[in-house]
Amino acid sequence: MKIFHINMHNAWGGQPNRVLTKSVELRRIGHEVWVAGPRDCELVRRARAVGLPAFADLELRRGFHPLSMRRDICALRDLFRREKFDILHSHGSQDTWVTAFAARAFTPRLPLVRTRHNIFPIKGSLANRWLYRKCVDHVITVSPQVNVYLESQGLMKPDDITPIYSAPDPERFDPAIDPAGVREELGISPDDVVVVKVARLAPEKGHVHLVDAAAMLCPDFPTLKFLFAGTGRSRSDIEARIASHGLGDRIILAGFRGDVPRLLAASDIFVLSPTAGESLGTSILEGFLMNLPAVATDVGGVCESVRDGQTGFLVAPGDAQALAEALRNLIIDSGLRRRFGEAGRAMVLKEFTPRQLAEKTEAVYRKILAARAG
Repeated sequence: MKIFHINMHNAWGGQPNRVLTKSVELRRIGHEVWVAGPRDCELVRRARAVGLPAFADLELRRGFHPLSMRRDICALRDLFRREKFDILHSHGSQDTWVTAFAARAFTPRLPLVRTRHNIFPIKGSLANRWLYRKCVDHVITVSPQVNVYLESQGLMKPDDITPIYSAPDPERFDPAIDPAGVREELGISPDDVVVVKVARLAPEKGHVHLVDAAAMLCPDFPTLKFLFAGTGRSRSDIEARIASHGLGDRIILAGFRGDVPRLLAASDIFVLSPTAGESLGTSILEGFLMNLPAVATDVGGVCESVRDGQTGFLVAPGDAQALAEALRNLIIDSGLRRRFGEAGRAMVLKEFTPRQLAEKTEAVYRKILAARAG
């Protein structure tokens, strides 16, 4: 098949990560896969770096910008006419709209799959109902919890929604990576216990609650450090929270990092603490591949990978005290950290692989094309 993936995000994160992982694996099993995104976006840059054909003559501006949308629709329509894709696959709001309009320029309409990467509410407007019922052939979700929401809103029939887990790259996330270089770079001593969080700096990611938990723990553990990797609009709020607790020497804001496997290798515990919107959490799967135990908030589909008492601890969202207590259990017990981390890695290698992601997605494509042919 000739497959077209498009995502609206400029920066790197869970959505573009999944798009690239899936695209590489679909190519590996014999398909031609294109990747598209806004001009100069990280996804297109990385796609080209691994040899995937990419299209970036797009703006994909957030919000309602008629002239910009029209330019994007025309650019996609011309690309679709020239390249003759079998399947179109969108991953965000803006890219779904422009792809849907471009697909409708053809008779028959080009088949469109939409992946829902989060569990944020969808407005039940007439426009959204038209989009999902008349333009989208199938919705893929990243966890079953997202299915429930889509079905409850009447946007798609149950038979037209398929949950498929995300998957990290087991070749890239190797627990044998030497942590010494990163620890030295960041001023972390060999004896420090490091709690790492890899996520956009956004309010719903819950960084401030983890800072509050750190304030409860640091007085009892002089060698405890926290490492936040990521960029975003909440950085100033997080910095203010860190300053209010006097934790500037204990919490490291590392910014955007292209060497996340090295950061994880230098860490001891992984935290995912969102308060809303999280449907699975690809970053936590990467942490498991590096043999890290997890502490996470029980939001959306996070429970699909963080199995309480087996691969980590689940706590209520927004509860800094609960975060602190769960972390305390892991800080004081290196054996428990090792058992949870090893169990998490074994789980990912069995249930969250790139090959499973690609083959299950391929099955959805074939189902749509078979229905069209019928």
